[in-house]
Amino acid sequence: MDPILPTGSPMLRFLPIASAAIVCISVASAQSAIQAVPLPGAVQHAGIYHVATGTWTRQAASAAATGSDIIYDNTVDSGYFATLGSNIAQGDFSLIDAGRLPGPTSAVADGFIETYVVDTLTFGYCTDQVGPTIGATFNLYESYDPCDLILTSPGSPFTLSGTFVGTGLPGAAAGAVACWTVTLDLAGSGQEFCMEGEGGDQFPGHDGDLMTDSFGVELIFNGVAGSNTGPLLAGDPTWTPAVAGALTVGGTGTYYDNTGAATCGNTGLDTQDFMAIDGPLAPFPPRCFFFGGYLNTNGCGNAQNNPHASIYLSFGSAVFCDKDPSDGPFCEPAGVNSSGNAAVLSATATAAGAGVRLNASGGPQLPNSGFGLVVVSSGTMAAVSIGDGTLCLASPQGRYHPDAGGALVSLGQFDANGNFENLAGTSTTGFGFDIPTALPTPPGGSISGGSTWHFQLWYRDLNPGGTVNFTNGVSVTF
Repeated sequence: MDPILPTGSPMLRFLPIASAAIVCISVASAQSAIQAVPLPGAVQHAGIYHVATGTWTRQAASAAATGSDIIYDNTVDSGYFATLGSNIAQGDFSLIDAGRLPGPTSAVADGFIETYVVDTLTFGYCTDQVGPTIGATFNLYESYDPCDLILTSPGSPFTLSGTFVGTGLPGAAAGAVACWTVTLDLAGSGQEFCMEGEGGDQFPGHDGDLMTDSFGVELIFNGVAGSNTGPLLAGDPTWTPAVAGALTVGGTGTYYDNTGAATCGNTGLDTQDFMAIDGPLAPFPPRCFFFGGYLNTNGCGNAQNNPHASIYLSFGSAVFCDKDPSDGPFCEPAGVNSSGNAAVLSATATAAGAGVRLNASGGPQLPNSGFGLVVVSSGTMAAVSIGDGTLCLASPQGRYHPDAGGALVSLGQFDANGNFENLAGTSTTGFGFDIPTALPTPPGGSISGGSTWHFQLWYRDLNPGGTVNFTNGVSVTF
């Protein structure tokens, strides 16, 4: 018997897709069934693979090293990985999991952003494949009914947002099994993509229905035919311990839902205890499955009784996006400053609860870069020349000025690299400015969901030949 397929491993249970009642069917043959197998040893982190350059940053701790905020986090160590055995050609099928990215209408806290530029993905796997020949393809769907089939159900209302591809991923030494986590970094590759929360364009707005609020993530391993390869399984949702056989959902402890303490880590928001296996050449009919129902009475850091049927996975966003063509940059190009560049303002999703952070780069550099601050308006106007730059915000313009106090202060200075460093403590990263809900006076009041506001950064350039200037403008729909 293969030593990593021990007797007594939790076996796959099938769920009929189109049945109103859930029926569990056990599988007789271990060599034709997905098994949840205890990890053979410690999981190693391979580092970050940069798709744009085909290079690695080894031993980097997480996606945070890429500058991305984690927008979906399903990374509790379950102590298991999923495998179909060494006689299965893994490129012939896919595993499909589901979760949720919230939007402005979410019931969870901090559901403030509507769309995200997805640019990093971290996942884990175990393999006995020798050498760095493993590949993994991830297809992300912003509209997905959990456990629906994608490859063998043409015409279903799935919206493919984008694809991550990792190649040359690490394997194992001959005769051994190795387990890895890897971060795929798409930044600068031109392959980043915009993904909408709450079910996307097909099902806009949070309605509490997992069939319409969910995204899907499809995993296909490549280059591993004849090897025992499969994804790490995430686990320990905060409903521990669950009743065996129950299909439960939750998400407390994730980036978006901190209403309670996570048990052993972050469980993906609304990630359910089942996945789908799909593909015309799959070793059995495409189905929905789970491992007998999540159960853990062994405590944190120990393999669970029955693991959660979900893929160990997180992905991140360093840039805010919006599919509304009225949003995005305007008033371009901005005026050139003493660095020889035009300072560029951008909006990003942030993980700190403020929702949107404004960042600026390309500014005048120390030691003579002056101070700057963010200006806001509910409207735009034709460009008006002021100093070396142009103002495109309609009156009344509000200033996040020191006189406004507290979270309304955006005061900062461009550093030696031309990046706008926050001096007021109103940025979770130390750079840029986290936009608060309250507005300065004028215009006064607060930002409401669905409203659009327009921003520019005003700054002084104290280097020789410099004067006052502005960045481009950015429009954000909240």
